[in-house]
Amino acid sequence: MLGSEDYKVNDNNLDSVNKVYEGEVVDSDEFIDDAAESDEKTEWVQRHEEREKLRAKIKQRVRNSTANNEFFHPGKPTPKISDESNKQVAVYARVSTTSLEQTSSIENQQMFYTKKVNETPNWKLKNIYSDEGKSGTNAEHRPAFQQLISDALKGEVDIILCASVSRFARNISQCLDYVSELRTANPDHPVGVYFETENIYTLNPDSEQALTMHAMLADWESANKSRRMILSYDQRICTGQYQVVDLLGYRHTKEGELIIQEDEAKTVRFVFLALVLGKNCNEIAVDLSKMKRKTLTGKVEWSGSMVRDLTQNERRWGDLEARKSIVLDYKKKKIVKNNELRDWAYVPDHHEGIVTREIAKAAQLMVSSSGLLRKGVPELKVIDKGALKGYVSVIPHWNEVDSDEYYNACNSVYSDEELQKITRDMRIWTGKEKSNVLSMTFTGYEVPPGIVFLTNSMPSMTISKRGIKFNKACVKKLDEAEWIEMFYHPLLNSIIVRASEPESVNSFKWKKENGAALNNIETKAFSSVVYKNMDWYKEYSFKFRGILKERGGAKLLCFSLDEPQILVGNRSKIKASDNSDVHYIDYTNDTVTEAVDDNIIAFPSEWKGKHIGKNIIMRNNREAVLTNLSEDDIKEEGRPVNDSVASLLPDRQELVKELNELLQTM
Repeated sequence: MLGSEDYKVNDNNLDSVNKVYEGEVVDSDEFIDDAAESDEKTEWVQRHEEREKLRAKIKQRVRNSTANNEFFHPGKPTPKISDESNKQVAVYARVSTTSLEQTSSIENQQMFYTKKVNETPNWKLKNIYSDEGKSGTNAEHRPAFQQLISDALKGEVDIILCASVSRFARNISQCLDYVSELRTANPDHPVGVYFETENIYTLNPDSEQALTMHAMLADWESANKSRRMILSYDQRICTGQYQVVDLLGYRHTKEGELIIQEDEAKTVRFVFLALVLGKNCNEIAVDLSKMKRKTLTGKVEWSGSMVRDLTQNERRWGDLEARKSIVLDYKKKKIVKNNELRDWAYVPDHHEGIVTREIAKAAQLMVSSSGLLRKGVPELKVIDKGALKGYVSVIPHWNEVDSDEYYNACNSVYSDEELQKITRDMRIWTGKEKSNVLSMTFTGYEVPPGIVFLTNSMPSMTISKRGIKFNKACVKKLDEAEWIEMFYHPLLNSIIVRASEPESVNSFKWKKENGAALNNIETKAFSSVVYKNMDWYKEYSFKFRGILKERGGAKLLCFSLDEPQILVGNRSKIKASDNSDVHYIDYTNDTVTEAVDDNIIAFPSEWKGKHIGKNIIMRNNREAVLTNLSEDDIKEEGRPVNDSVASLLPDRQELVKELNELLQTM
């Protein structure tokens, strides 16, 4: 920048300045010369002169240069589809469905391009790659397309012919990415795609903008088609026009009816009946494969998952659920369960079922038991008379019976007056309610819970959130019985165990071949019921002392669930505590604020302090529940609970007979 000392205005340069302001054209050099009073030039003027000298030299060098093309080689001309060099040509054809109309479409595409390639002298047909019934939104799901790209990148193809951009891809990003990869992956051998409808050849540099525009239109059309399909489904559901398809056992008509196919229906009936009678999915799959029973597609090899899936379709028992799943992303083909994300409908008794709804439900519950119910659908029973009145049979692996089912079954055998008395007595026995007996002189006499004196030689039962374990002493007390039945009283918080015959559908094995008790009997379903009813903290296990009751030749073990020993942490690392190191902890969901981080044996925190036991009168009242036991009481079978799954099924012998008759015709 010029300072005041560097530039002084005199009369001469003032005149020059005035000429500029008056709009006259003045040469810049003349202006500078007029402005410079002395030989000393400013920095700006020096830079300007140097730049002008360089420009003059560049111009002079270009003017004086002579053409010398000894090493000049022109580049290749812009590629064209009509180049005369020999070309290996591939054709890509695609239709989105396998309908009859589009079958002719893909055949026409193949015939047209075969003729076109054969009539072009320098072209040789490499292969025709066809994808039938494949959407253009995701190239990964089109095997023929992927093979075409692979062959092209290996140099086996020079040109790819395709009817239109939308046949090549309906996803704009994938379309442009694949075209770019074909052009640039091997610069010495670029592969071009020629789109017939749009007259676009991708090796032509001028094609990029046109290709982008058409790819965008194809993408938009695909999105629009997806929206039209969603709207169409919405309208069909609202008007009761439900979409149906063929499945094993049924064929559909244009009117939306499902017609039973008798031979295939035999396979379906066999699966359901075999499940109800105790076979698991894998065993049934082996049987079907041996009998060479065909699937819907004609295959004769079956798997456990195929059998399981067959039982999950509501159409097999006559119902219809419309729109069970939806396409969440049409480009990625992400299909999810329709959890009320879009309109849906369930239509009971839509058509004739192959099996009854009751048999279907029982079969599904057998599937959910993971094959642990080897004797078929168990019978939920309740003892309705005698000293064991109200005890409900326990099926350890049966997911069908929840907490409400046990309570309802138990309550069903009592009158209202009996229920009120039992509820009040239990509140007294557990210390939640006071009784007039507390005013008696016996009040001060208490006895500690039996669990405090538990030893390994005494029968015990341990309940965890996943299973139940009985010790060897339990097996000895019941005369080494191999099979047992278990009953639960949700009001009295009590479990009883008695020996049983292996043929009983509700019996289960509780000891190993060597006579030792099983390490763990899987009872996840039943354990969740007990934990819920007792409000136990799920991270703890609970151990109980068994009391043997014997009448005549009959025996049972009784376990009171409100007198627990609490096992915390890894049971294999727990060491028995001596009397000087007794732990008392909170163990219910309402009381546990922070889980104990240790491997210990503990007792309920309410037992800590002066009162470690229960009033002797309360204890006597509780023991009286089982005092009047008779041999007949212990052997009492009970009656089936109304509306349980087993009670709604035909007699087991009838089911066996039906299955055998079915096998003779398959």
